[in-house]
Amino acid sequence: MQIYDYVILSNTTNSSTNGHTYEFLIPPTYYNEKRSAVAQVELISLNLTDSAGTSSTYITTNLGASNVYHGKGKRILGIISNETEPLAISTPARPDKIDITFHQANDSTSQPTSFILALKFSYGNQRETSETIQYQN
Repeated sequence: MQIYDYVILSNTTNSSTNGHTYEFLIPPTYYNEKRSAVAQVELISLNLTDSAGTSSTYITTNLGASNVYHGKGKRILGIISNETEPLAISTPARPDKIDITFHQANDSTSQPTSFILALKFSYGNQRETSETIQYQN
């Protein structure tokens, strides 16, 4: 059975802004500690209003993202398009801080007028996940 956590982030709920990066602090009490130590995170919904003269095309994050390659060394959370399947990236479970940065096609950062996005964290069975990780090492 898959278990999910959903985190909703917006420009009005961020804890701080560092340049064009929005930082969100997630209380540790939000997550159930009985979940496995690894998770997959997907950007499942996005409502974005870009600033005049900008057009965001992708989003980067501080989350694991070790299974997404981008030639600029960035950790891609999602491509802003209605035509593609969301990326399911591996990340350590239960992050206490999530950073979100919007980028234009030329890789420069942008700061949208407003946004709200939904992240879906998927967890497998803790015992099965541990066995799979141990087997892969």
